[in-house]
Amino acid sequence: MSGRTHASVRTIPLAAVCVFLAAAGHPSAGAAEAVKWLLTEDGKPVFSIVTIGGAEPALLMQRAGDAIGQTVQRWAGVELPRVAVGEGADLPARSAIVLGTLDRLRRVAPEVETADPAVMGVAFMDEHAFAVVPIRFAGVPRLFVVARTASGVFNGATYVRDFLIDGPRCGLYLQAETVLRSPQMSGRAAYTLTIWGHEARYTAADWERIFDSFARDGFDRIYFWVSGHFPSRKYPQTYKCRDGEWDTTEDSRIGTVPDLRRIIRYAHAMGLKIYHGGALGGWCGTGMLTNNAPGTMKTGTGIAARSLCPSHPASRKALVESYKEIFDALPEADGVFIESADEWGECVCSECARPLDEFGSRQFGRAQLTLVQEIMREIWRDHPHARLCYTIGYAEHGKDPAYYEIVRQMSDPRIEWMEARDSWEFPGPRGTSLPASCFSRRVMRWRQYYGLPLADLVADADRAGRSGFYGLITAFEPGAGTGSYYTDIPYPTDILPYVLTGFVWREATWEPALNVDDMRKRVQRRFFGAEASRELAADLWMLRELIREQSGRKEMAPQVEQTLSQIELRIRQAAPNAGPKTAESLALMTRAIDDTRKHLHTPRR
Repeated sequence: MSGRTHASVRTIPLAAVCVFLAAAGHPSAGAAEAVKWLLTEDGKPVFSIVTIGGAEPALLMQRAGDAIGQTVQRWAGVELPRVAVGEGADLPARSAIVLGTLDRLRRVAPEVETADPAVMGVAFMDEHAFAVVPIRFAGVPRLFVVARTASGVFNGATYVRDFLIDGPRCGLYLQAETVLRSPQMSGRAAYTLTIWGHEARYTAADWERIFDSFARDGFDRIYFWVSGHFPSRKYPQTYKCRDGEWDTTEDSRIGTVPDLRRIIRYAHAMGLKIYHGGALGGWCGTGMLTNNAPGTMKTGTGIAARSLCPSHPASRKALVESYKEIFDALPEADGVFIESADEWGECVCSECARPLDEFGSRQFGRAQLTLVQEIMREIWRDHPHARLCYTIGYAEHGKDPAYYEIVRQMSDPRIEWMEARDSWEFPGPRGTSLPASCFSRRVMRWRQYYGLPLADLVADADRAGRSGFYGLITAFEPGAGTGSYYTDIPYPTDILPYVLTGFVWREATWEPALNVDDMRKRVQRRFFGAEASRELAADLWMLRELIREQSGRKEMAPQVEQTLSQIELRIRQAAPNAGPKTAESLALMTRAIDDTRKHLHTPRR
């Protein structure tokens, strides 16, 4: 979030609150009690930030410290001392927020693991999970953020920043709570298109800023569209190409192997898996593989003929060789994401149209999945670590039980599925519909959540969790849509609407049983201090939805201006007593209001 505050928010009388906190001092309490420890006092640091990991900690460990330290700097104007502790050294004998993986903590301060069962429990948690545990040793309060991996430590530090730091500028405090948190959805993926409109003009550095927000928002993997950006030697026609009015990589700014390698490395540095993305014979890249050679394109009506026939030997050979070439050049990636070309329509050539059973199955579906198997077979020869995600759920296979029987049999743990067409059920044996989880426990639901109400995201996460889905996938495709007015490169992920969408995404995918009321309470705690009215969280939520609803319009309806004016009034009323956490969010809301007014013309009366 931006540290800038609106002019009306800067001067805030906090003297009475500061007197109270100064008198409170450091409570003497046990490790499990929810107490407040002063982080800063009268413009000076009380706590330091200790990172266990040596003089040069990994990027995520640095970012974990930054999440806390930079927030305190913005809110209190105080720099918390930063200390890096390596093996053989002792923890500093002062109040500290201690960040470390369990393995490194055992080498530096093994007594911590046995001091609280919550720390011991880290060994049994997910790689992205964490424990936040307040413990006193010899009267010195320390808050330990511990996880199995640097990703988990970063997630824990983000939690501390979001939920446990509050108070006035003259005396920020740390809510000393014990928290254990493990993501309940194993798959939390971002689908990045990269070929739509202006997206090809994103540089590797631009994508790094986007990946920062993915890590902040609790994602664990990225399906990154590489097709069209990869400088293929075997199929040069697939490089920097155009397919229609919107699909283009002609102006690619990530069109070299070093660019793509930098993107992969940064994703890994931020604790994210990344898959090479492309299509099964459509759009920029794979749709051009055969140069429209006769017979290699689909037989069908409309736009079907613009994508490859999955049964034709030449099309199959080209797709296998293309994906193998990409993975051979960039083997550091975690897998391959292949988008079905069913969106272009089915192929009705004599081979694809061949019936397989009396329920409606045709060779078209079988040809697609066996082609995907051939692609992975060739990749796995040299890169057995590679994972696969493939899109399913299309209407073309709504009466295709033979297709979904192949899906059911593809139970290798390296395989996952993107359900892309709002299908909660698939046709099973004899054509009877069965829940998606009957076919695979690694099905994820995809939607363009940036353009949907937050309530839809909360409801989807809840239903997906109850239905046995592996997780959710959200689209990040700023060339196609953002649910906002912004076209900046890179897209601004630290302001409304995205910053709230990302937060709700994280909370919903980590704890899918939350309802809308639960989520609104978390929004209140994340964006506003304890002194703030709950009405402000409702206003923040409303602003996000208003931007989404108005993003494609040009004129401001009278009720929109009325809503903006009402929210603006509540911002002015809250400003005089706002602590720095609240003030930062009031500034966020003020910008959203200003940008809405700039974007929408007020019609003449």
